Amino acid sequence: MERRERPIDYLKASINKIILIKVKRNRLFRAELKSFDEHLNVYLEGARQIFEYQDDEGNIREENEELGSIVIRGDNIIFINLA
Repeated sequence: MERRERPIDYLKASINKIILIKVKRNRLFRAELKSFDEHLNVYLEGARQIFEYQDDEGNIREENEELGSIVIRGDNIIFINLA
């Protein structure tokens, strides 16, 4: 019987890779995953917060804010995906 992959296995395989993280309050981050703990708190390097908005003409625009190294609490995370 094949073992199903657990979320923790996915995170282990994502160490030192660029990921996208969506958190509460509709915020999105792109960064390199460096580590995490049993509560799924994540330590990120080279983090950028991505802001998406609609301009006056109805086009979706994106702006970034460089944040550097950050920690995000696991209970705020909605999803994590490889970038």
